[in-house]
Amino acid sequence: MRRVVLVVPLATAAAAVAGARAAPRVAVAVAAGLLVGVAAAGAIVTVVDRRLARTTDALASAVSGGTVPSPPDRYDATRAERRLDAGVAAVVTALRSRDEALARQRARTERVLESLPTAVLLFGEAGLTYANAAARTLFGAGRDDARTPLQVLGVEGLAGAVDEARAGTATVDVEVERDDRRLVARASATGADGVALVVSDVTESRRLEAVRRDFVTNASHELKTPVAGIQALSDSLAVAVGRDPDRVAGMVGRLRAEAARLAQLVRELLDLARLEEDAAASTLRERVDVAAIVREQAQRLTAAADRRGVTVRVEADAGARVIADPGDLRLIAANLLENAVRYNRPGGVVHASVRRGGAEVVLEVTDDGIGIADADRDRVFERFYRVDKARSRAVGGTGLGLSIVRHAAERHGGAVTVRSVLGEGSTFRVVLPVEGLAADRR
Repeated sequence: MRRVVLVVPLATAAAAVAGARAAPRVAVAVAAGLLVGVAAAGAIVTVVDRRLARTTDALASAVSGGTVPSPPDRYDATRAERRLDAGVAAVVTALRSRDEALARQRARTERVLESLPTAVLLFGEAGLTYANAAARTLFGAGRDDARTPLQVLGVEGLAGAVDEARAGTATVDVEVERDDRRLVARASATGADGVALVVSDVTESRRLEAVRRDFVTNASHELKTPVAGIQALSDSLAVAVGRDPDRVAGMVGRLRAEAARLAQLVRELLDLARLEEDAAASTLRERVDVAAIVREQAQRLTAAADRRGVTVRVEADAGARVIADPGDLRLIAANLLENAVRYNRPGGVVHASVRRGGAEVVLEVTDDGIGIADADRDRVFERFYRVDKARSRAVGGTGLGLSIVRHAAERHGGAVTVRSVLGEGSTFRVVLPVEGLAADRR
């Protein structure tokens, strides 16, 4: 029960009492007027209190996600009450509409962030407030994590960038190493002690940059040798033609050999560049008999093998066919057989076998030559890598053959491996899926 207190000036009350003594009827009228005023004031206060309570309940319901009461349609509802309720409903509807729009925008932003390959993390005063999928994978963090930046990131350089960005307004760029990965990061203040950290893993790109630099250096060196030889021989030949005709024939032979070496190097560089392209770029795919290609390449090497006293033998299963680019398979067979003959011992044997096993065809080329040391075994498929540089150049190797084999095999969903014992020989094994890339994608 609400109590209503009516305050009346003391002078007015005294006058009323005095008047009552003088005129009873007047006193009664004044008292009745006072009672009516008190009752009216109480009614007004009650109505206002009820309307405030109703408005407060409507706003609280809207904020908590409940329904917004409709404007009253009662016989005792005043026009002001209806206008107040309608205004509250309109404000709440507008606020809800804006909240829904913000939620949709947030969802779209998160979908974009989740799809990025770059790690994105947001830090607040209490710790990590958001991490996208790439960040969760890279740092093992949750979407919302109360740990400190150092605990989440695990690297002082990254955590220091977050703290530095929070302390000021400048963007902080750092490059750090974490778990053998090279990371480049940018930390930026977002206001209210918040910091956004964007981290890119540049390990692979840096490795590729190093490979490209090495490739350019090695290619330049390899090209320089035959070109210098050709230039020197051509100068000597120009002099010998008039003064020493007997030397001309020998110089022409050496000139032809250097030109052939240069042509082979250029050809292999072009083959390697083509093989390093996207595998899907090759449209020449057909059912190829691997055994027939191996026999063809072995026959082509007969003269070179005879000069070195090396015997080449081929054993193959019938039906050893794969879907592939025939030119790529010729490169695989030719390079493996040429290496086996080139680095074999006089009187040695090269044994090539082709076998069909389930959904794969396996090509193995074995020699009993010089072999490969353990320290070199994992690097023989690198471009321009030679186990014995002096012997490789003496027998005409370019250092690209095994790299071509690896890229050609991988281009068709396959792989190449090597087993070797130093001084006893090597076995190179190429595995190709029968259905080519289609099998690999399944």
